[in-house]
Amino acid sequence: MVRGDLAVFPFLSVMQMFLTSGRAGRLSVDHVRGGQLWLERGEITHAEAGRLRGDHALQFMASLDAGVFTFEVDQPPPNRTMNLRRDPALRRLLEDNAAWEPLLRTFPDWNKRLRFTAKWSETQPVTRTQYRILNLISDSGNIRTLLERTAAPPRLVLETLKPFLLADLIEIN
Repeated sequence: MVRGDLAVFPFLSVMQMFLTSGRAGRLSVDHVRGGQLWLERGEITHAEAGRLRGDHALQFMASLDAGVFTFEVDQPPPNRTMNLRRDPALRRLLEDNAAWEPLLRTFPDWNKRLRFTAKWSETQPVTRTQYRILNLISDSGNIRTLLERTAAPPRLVLETLKPFLLADLIEIN
């Protein structure tokens, strides 16, 4: 077992190390944006983050900038949702990580809830996608729960909500 802190060893460096080593096992990250990744001979074979599986879970975890990780050798995946080899996996994680940066500045604490402000009006024009995502706000717990409850990719959800937050139509509390 290997254990470390992502504040000391950045997530992308940790992923590069494990994917390059060719080891099989489960990488778990304890953090509000954490989850689990299963690796096998230099490829990501499965990802889980709460209710998210596969690509959406991997995108979710690409936002990591803190947390404690544990790598357990020879832990088989519960199922196989991905076949992402080392170089494409690292490239994707790097791109996703960079795309998360502005969203994490806007939504820094995923333990907080979103709610509609007094400025919100039921006559507010929205697209179908916006409606589906906004509809989850009143029933969701925190931001993480909201991201887990939608079928849309996690980054798309926050990118969709960001203009409403900036317009003071929704708020974080």
